[in-house]
Amino acid sequence: MFMEATYEDWARSDRYHNSFLLTKDEELDKVLKYSGEKGLMNISISPAQGKYLNLVAKSLGVRRYLEIGTLGG
Repeated sequence: MFMEATYEDWARSDRYHNSFLLTKDEELDKVLKYSGEKGLMNISISPAQGKYLNLVAKSLGVRRYLEIGTLGG
């Protein structure tokens, strides 16, 4: 029988995989803390999503790109 994954299942999977893929980023932590202190909404992509976008751009040989909506970053 197939069971649908819940939000908590995906969150648990993200935490597990990210523990191997992501290192501590003190600069990012400072930016997120400052953004929160200034009342900016927490709508940024996750560090894992950022790494994935970086990997895709490098894989495609992208040399220049434009990010729209950096919010606090």
